[in-house]
Amino acid sequence: MKINFQMLKGTGSALFVMLFLLHFQTLIAQTNGVNPSNYQQVQNAEHVVVYQEEGKFLGWPANNGAWSADGVNMLVGFTRGDYELIKDNHNIGGNQESWLARSTDMGKTWEGYDPKNYVGDFGKEPELLTLDNPINFSHPQFAMRIVGTSYHGAEDQRGHFFYSYNAGKSWSGPYRLGADDIREWPELKNTTLPAQTELTPRTDYLVKGKDECLVFMSVREKDQFGTDRLFSMRTMDGGRTFSYLNWIVPPFDEKKVDLSIKVKLEEDDALNPHPDQCRAVMSQTVILENGKLISAMRRRYEGNNWVDAYVSEDDGKSWNFLSEVGDAGAGNGNPPALNITDDGRLVAIFGNRKEPGTMMVVYSDNEGVSWSNPKILRDGYGSEDMETIDLGYPLLLKREDGKMVALYYWSTKEDLHHIAATIWDADM
Repeated sequence: MKINFQMLKGTGSALFVMLFLLHFQTLIAQTNGVNPSNYQQVQNAEHVVVYQEEGKFLGWPANNGAWSADGVNMLVGFTRGDYELIKDNHNIGGNQESWLARSTDMGKTWEGYDPKNYVGDFGKEPELLTLDNPINFSHPQFAMRIVGTSYHGAEDQRGHFFYSYNAGKSWSGPYRLGADDIREWPELKNTTLPAQTELTPRTDYLVKGKDECLVFMSVREKDQFGTDRLFSMRTMDGGRTFSYLNWIVPPFDEKKVDLSIKVKLEEDDALNPHPDQCRAVMSQTVILENGKLISAMRRRYEGNNWVDAYVSEDDGKSWNFLSEVGDAGAGNGNPPALNITDDGRLVAIFGNRKEPGTMMVVYSDNEGVSWSNPKILRDGYGSEDMETIDLGYPLLLKREDGKMVALYYWSTKEDLHHIAATIWDADM
């Protein structure tokens, strides 16, 4: 069982106790089952093969991005590489490229293709362009792809981005992230991070207006897996410059934190880490009607993998722990995808790599304070070597009719290592 203890002091203590007890009950339900297959299954789910190609390994949509301007036309990114059977690892070899798949019928059918002038076409560390004319973030077919390092098909430690005004049919870029090297910002340098760092963002942003956009970024010690921490930043001039807002999960500094706050992983509390000691990366952020920002993220400490939610009530200037969303299972875990139904319900999905391998979904009807018992969105995973390490990394789009489209990578005996979609009504 994992319980995130966040201690509040003063007049809010009674409210905290009430919310904690509610959260605690939910966590017991979430972690009580040993095997994911013990959970109830979503009954109204339709599964679709987005893209599959003989002799190719296709994976990691969450590393690439997904977009929909109108709930009808949809786009998802993925990594395409040569299939190679590799023991105890991803079955992907060389020729790893960043591809896209497009749907024009709300996710029922898809076409995969290699886009021109896109991620990876300019080398690992391309010569970056300076944005002279501001981006119109409110353009009805705007899309942005943010690039960093440490994952398949992207190696730029400085970070950069592409953008599109035609729903991803063509892209402009690669552009530098503002006028400065973000890694040299004093807010990042004056921390316990070492001198050499690298940006490890996935595509997570919220458009706030024609000239304003919030971007959620991660940074880590160079070449050190698992040291990622998350922060928020903002542009007010159409992407020409960016400014730091605040850490969502900062680097650990025992001089600045309450050491009594722990993530409950072990019965012996001396073995439990502070939240800031745990990996925080691959966020997905939504904005509620009341203006709150809810960010779900991938967490890890040693062999434990889970998903947390954090909240901001001031446009990303400050962040607080909100709840544990779910257990991301074995291996290296899984990042979450997050969206909001037409009825205002929060929906989060993530892969669970514990045998036999499942895609899981949870719901929140109280703005992320607590989450439902997990349900199985999909099971029946199968591969040539039956290693269940290769599934998930989802993204979540909403259709015009309100149904959700989960996009992730999956494998069956019939369709090895492909990009998949699951369509269902998350308000039922």
